[in-house]
Amino acid sequence: MAAEHRPIHSPLGASSAERWMSCPGSVALIKELTLPETDEPEYRGLGTAAHEAGAKCLKEGLDAWELVGQKFHDFVVDVEMADAIQVYLDKVRPAMALPDAKVYVEYSISRPEHEKFYGTVDCGVVYQGYMEVTDYKHGQGIVVEVENNPQLLYYAFGFLREHPDVQDVLLRIVQPRTFSEPVKEWTVKADFIRKWAEEKLLPAMHLTEMDGAELDAGSWCRFCPAKLVCPLMTALFGAACTANPKSVVELTNASLGRSYQYKQAVTFYMKALDEEIFRRLNTGTKVPRCKLVPKKANRVFKDGASEVFKEKFGDDAMSKPELKSPAEMAKIGPAAAELVKEYAYTPQTGLTVATDDDNRVEVKVQTTEQAFGGAIRTMRDKI
Repeated sequence: MAAEHRPIHSPLGASSAERWMSCPGSVALIKELTLPETDEPEYRGLGTAAHEAGAKCLKEGLDAWELVGQKFHDFVVDVEMADAIQVYLDKVRPAMALPDAKVYVEYSISRPEHEKFYGTVDCGVVYQGYMEVTDYKHGQGIVVEVENNPQLLYYAFGFLREHPDVQDVLLRIVQPRTFSEPVKEWTVKADFIRKWAEEKLLPAMHLTEMDGAELDAGSWCRFCPAKLVCPLMTALFGAACTANPKSVVELTNASLGRSYQYKQAVTFYMKALDEEIFRRLNTGTKVPRCKLVPKKANRVFKDGASEVFKEKFGDDAMSKPELKSPAEMAKIGPAAAELVKEYAYTPQTGLTVATDDDNRVEVKVQTTEQAFGGAIRTMRDKI
């Protein structure tokens, strides 16, 4: 397919790679229903505006504060957006400033192995056999991890076509508006990326084009625009509605594991259901058994209440200052961020269940036999 005739966003693009690599049938479903490729917040206006502003700064040597008040994609750059973009600029510019660096901003990539392999990389820098690939995330709701991230691996594989001599690749995600680390980096060998593409990416691309490509549900369903019409999702929702909760204890371990994999997908379906009903009711459409009501809210004081209560009750009317959270404190500046590293820690608050693709380290729980078996056997031998 010639570049001038293909869609702006590939149906097998990097940003949706986690979804179509895990659920190859979703591509045909979305195409059949003429839906957008994703409903991910990153593709909405604010994220697009931040990307455009960041690209302008990198191309023209500007700092983000110089764009405050300017409009991009119908959004005005405010101080909060500028602060976030500046984190991105500060992270990629050191490599860009190297004498032999080749810099690529909002750069189009493609691979001849598949006509639908194409996309746009936020920032790439190549120097001395080394490559940096950076993806900027303006979203603040969902933390994106960098290790084994299919979107970044996709981008890097596209870059390697033009730089076959690169041996090491640094993959980086800059996501300054979440309460996690604003910058995450992962360095891998170029051969690791090539092997990943050969064994996982390209086979998955071909699977999406096969008749009867399978549907599968999981974390990747979050931004799939076909959630409410997906046969698998509706079947899971129906099963959840009719299941007997008491029968859960009778399931085998294998059945429990399979069912838990779909728990998150059903949750995404429910969220999409809420959003669609809300949309229809807001247009005046009647949805049986549903209605719009005011959200719950706590009482707030009117203007001037502070002076009245303080005059009458003194300090009893005022709350005491509290230390900000570590994440909020780190945003004060570099010095505060360093002190946070020294004085903040993550307490152990107990265990929870997660799917096996979760990035957190698994906690191994010993059985009674494993923990005390040796001592019990020793006691028995002495009797």
